[in-house]
Amino acid sequence: LFLLCVVPPQEPKVTCRSNTYPKGFYCSWHLTHPTYIPSSFEVDVQHNQHSLYVQKDPVHKNRCHVQFPEVFSSSPYKVNVTAVNALGKASATLSFEESAIVKPDPPERVTASPIRLNPRRLEVSWHSPATWPDIDTFPLKYFLRYRPLIHDKWQHVELLDSTSHTITDAYAGKEYIIQIAAKDTEIGTWSDWSVAVHATPWIEDPLPITTTTEVDFPNETKTSPIPSSKAPQKAEPPVGRAARVVTFFSPLLLGMMLFLL
Repeated sequence: LFLLCVVPPQEPKVTCRSNTYPKGFYCSWHLTHPTYIPSSFEVDVQHNQHSLYVQKDPVHKNRCHVQFPEVFSSSPYKVNVTAVNALGKASATLSFEESAIVKPDPPERVTASPIRLNPRRLEVSWHSPATWPDIDTFPLKYFLRYRPLIHDKWQHVELLDSTSHTITDAYAGKEYIIQIAAKDTEIGTWSDWSVAVHATPWIEDPLPITTTTEVDFPNETKTSPIPSSKAPQKAEPPVGRAARVVTFFSPLLLGMMLFLL
């Protein structure tokens, strides 16, 4: 069995920021210690001794939005947030000048690509945050940082009125991590870092490896020479030994027969 000790609220912690300058700003708050019973909040914003309209955020219950009544005002704003529950209430007040709370959202759609035939270059591009309402009248400057994954030390480049940059001193073949922050060119503070992107400079495709393979060629078949186009000569019939003997003795036999007659 657990017993919860319900308590009255303590002073809430309040922060304010303008990411839509010069349209307006928002304030957020939270209790640093739980009260264990429901608490509500009352918000009052003053400027030049006038109370400004406060619009509750439709998503975040501990956030409100306020429009700037004028631009380039040197008069401070005063935001008072009061936490109330059944056991009591507590208030916190935050005072600030307009220029102190300007902080853009990080740049968006950051890309980094290798450049063909350039093994030490990377082309980086990005877009200004969509929440920044008037980039032409209130331009942003950018702060780019990059490093190879094998190193811990960042390299930095500050850029004015540009949404692209070519890195020219990258290590060939090494994967890089790249981030960008944004800031109004005159007032405020730097945004948080953008989502990190990774890229590797162009690497030449290796040449294909060639190997020498012995090929067994089939034995050549020698063909007989083409026979002569002349018709073969008719061979004489062979003469036997007996025929030659008869031919030799024929005159002698004829002479002996004539002598006897």
